[in-house]
Amino acid sequence: MRERIISMTIAAAVVLQIAAIGASRAEPTTAGLDAVAQRMVAQQRVVGASVLVAQRGKILLHKGYGFAELGLEVPAKNETAYHVVGPMLPFTGIAVMQLVEHGQLALDDDISRYVPELPMQGHRVTIRQLLNHTSGIVDYHYLGDPIESTSRQPKAIDEVMALYAGKKWVNEPGKKWDWSISGFQLLVTVVERITSQSYATYVQQHIIAPAGVTSTTYCDDLSLVRGLAHAYHYFETSYVPAHENAAAYNADLRFCSTVGDLYQLWKAIADKRLVEPKTFAMMTTAEGAAVHMSTKDPKASYGLAVSLGYEADHRTLGQHGSLMGYSGSLYDYPDDSLTIVVLTNTEGQNAHEIGRALAREVLGLPALSPPRPPPSATMTKPLDDKPVSLPERSQLAGSFVLALERATDGYHDSFIQYRRTFRVFDEGDGLMVQALGDGPERLLKQADGTFATRSAPDGRISFVIKSGHAVRMRLDGYWLGAPLVGNRIGPGDARTFHGVLK
Repeated sequence: MRERIISMTIAAAVVLQIAAIGASRAEPTTAGLDAVAQRMVAQQRVVGASVLVAQRGKILLHKGYGFAELGLEVPAKNETAYHVVGPMLPFTGIAVMQLVEHGQLALDDDISRYVPELPMQGHRVTIRQLLNHTSGIVDYHYLGDPIESTSRQPKAIDEVMALYAGKKWVNEPGKKWDWSISGFQLLVTVVERITSQSYATYVQQHIIAPAGVTSTTYCDDLSLVRGLAHAYHYFETSYVPAHENAAAYNADLRFCSTVGDLYQLWKAIADKRLVEPKTFAMMTTAEGAAVHMSTKDPKASYGLAVSLGYEADHRTLGQHGSLMGYSGSLYDYPDDSLTIVVLTNTEGQNAHEIGRALAREVLGLPALSPPRPPPSATMTKPLDDKPVSLPERSQLAGSFVLALERATDGYHDSFIQYRRTFRVFDEGDGLMVQALGDGPERLLKQADGTFATRSAPDGRISFVIKSGHAVRMRLDGYWLGAPLVGNRIGPGDARTFHGVLK
């Protein structure tokens, strides 16, 4: 009896302690969330952003920050439109799962049944494996030249497939999780061939219209989207326009929307208007190799077109991404009845970080540590610009194909096949460097004999000289996090550089 009384006393004390903790944690306020959003937009060096935070059906914050258009100083509003990178991918999954519900498709169908022209190299890949990123198909936007040199060129769906068709598989199908938007391109193709509709038409009729949203549209370089934010990336010490073309990528990356529309689209899933609850439960359950996404985050897993994880001990599901000078994040915290949508017009995973900070404010978690500023933002010593003699210019000129010197932890397996073509050539009064598909930039000679560029002042470019000319080129300190190195393939003229000029 005495033990029972002690046990009941302890239980009561625990209940009182939990109640006290709950009472001591203040409810999130619009002013508090607004302060977090303002701080994060500044920390993440974002030009413009729109944010929506909703909990238990109540909108806590719905506001724009910064500029939708920097040159004209047009402010970002709560319903500014953005190209959506990341958060639209779950809706690709919705489109596929609708076809599964209607019996037009099965998750374990071989994709060769629908896309027979894709070289399978002896592999069998299923629809399920495309949805959960266990197909082993290389991701074309990590290959380097195929997409980076053509990111301003609109492509038909088969031209996107040609970027990776015939490349090596990175893993055996079903054996390992590894991100690949090539899989989404194939899923778009499957939807179009089963329905005999364009992907844009299918999504409009079966996702956008049933959800009752009006600001989500298919958008490419032939579209006029009212209220669309311009895209930017950080260059040298300021922001410059990003000129990638949405039509250079998958059709499911060619949508523009607002944070309000994305929230309503997400709600339409919960309201059972887009797929059945059992279907969405399947989409938000990891299986097989997708149970483990990353050794760095053992809690991270992947469902069917949906990322699954945790913020501290709070379960999350959604998607985020960045491309074309935009960033997007939509995450739902199902056990907390919390949904946060962030869209920005600045390259980088900043939308996800802003969303995480807002979630932690709502959930009463400690704030995130401020990001470390890039080296270029804290440099005090200006770059050298030593003279380069005419013989030295001639010696260094050439075209080079560079690859990663070593595999880097944290990067996807597709990067093993990364290749990027550069040329060094003399133009006007300076030695220039140019990546295929980009404009040239002057090389600045440093006191130690290496070279730098103003766009990447913390990076260094060096050469190996043999028999009177550069035979090898090396880039250190650039965005991939590991050195890029490669051999000379010929002179630095346009014919050699492009490799296709006749």
